[in-house]
Amino acid sequence: MAKTIILALPYLYGLDQCIEKNLRYLGYDVINLCYDDSRSYYPTILHHIKSWLIKLFYGRAKYKEYEKSKTYSRYADDIEYKLSLLGNKKADFALCIRANVYPKSLISLIRENTKTCVNFQWDGIDSHPDILEYMEYFDRFFVFDPNDIKKYPQYALRHITNFYFDYDIPQATQSTAALFFLGGHQASRVGQIKDFIAKAKTLDLLLDFYIVAKDKRARIAFDSDPAIHYVHSSQAFSFEQNLYKVQESCVVVDFLNTVDQGLSFRSFDALRFDKKLITTNMTVVEYDFYHPNNILVWQENTTAEELAQFLALPYQPIPYEIKQKYSFSAWLKHILYS
Repeated sequence: MAKTIILALPYLYGLDQCIEKNLRYLGYDVINLCYDDSRSYYPTILHHIKSWLIKLFYGRAKYKEYEKSKTYSRYADDIEYKLSLLGNKKADFALCIRANVYPKSLISLIRENTKTCVNFQWDGIDSHPDILEYMEYFDRFFVFDPNDIKKYPQYALRHITNFYFDYDIPQATQSTAALFFLGGHQASRVGQIKDFIAKAKTLDLLLDFYIVAKDKRARIAFDSDPAIHYVHSSQAFSFEQNLYKVQESCVVVDFLNTVDQGLSFRSFDALRFDKKLITTNMTVVEYDFYHPNNILVWQENTTAEELAQFLALPYQPIPYEIKQKYSFSAWLKHILYS
């Protein structure tokens, strides 16, 4: 009999659809509680006034919790219906990712309807410290940034990396010699990206760079450099579309979010599709899938000549037993059963 899992994570470019698809591929029945929380929800003007008063008199923490409760209240009927499908039974598991996007009342409800409840925090805890207020709801709590375990020894945090999806993905119908990057605009990495583009241009490399922003800040920061596709956040690639772009490319490029130290999804997408990786994350050399032919750690002093030499090296296949460790299947087994 198939096990049932409740899925709760941020509404982010169809990531929940990829995870649900992989869970069903592995034989799970899935109750997906991912909802669009990008817009504030004020049923009446009184709710707007109450929100303002809470922020004014009770502080930011109470205000944020009220806003989350109000936002998800519009989905209350759907949540109630989906959980009613459990009948008088509990779900075998709940997989939460960044549970702090939800109000505590909803995570508590998920906890009540689940035998085993786990959370994976894919952002550093310092980015969203309110997640520490949710610890009581989980049997196990995983972080992708190993530094968080040292920073917060009073909590039973466990480290796990990100993963690559291992459900069946159709083969890309075309391939290019492009170096592919897709990421949100962050002022902290503008200098690194500019440096990389300048050196890549001296080699006449084909760049397929996409930077996502909700306004013109990215275009302004990069002086409208034509080497970059500027994408509005409302039109960004879905996670699955990104996987097809990785398949089509020759090299995946990754510029580290300076707040966190864990490896991004880009590193593992490159691993799945046997693509070379250029990353500013120096910790990648500590992983067992690292090979200097396949991965270049980009630094400020990396030269165009070194880039050209790296691209000329033949890709070295990674042993199956190492590669498999980072699949969603292996990741899920560890996070649910370990």
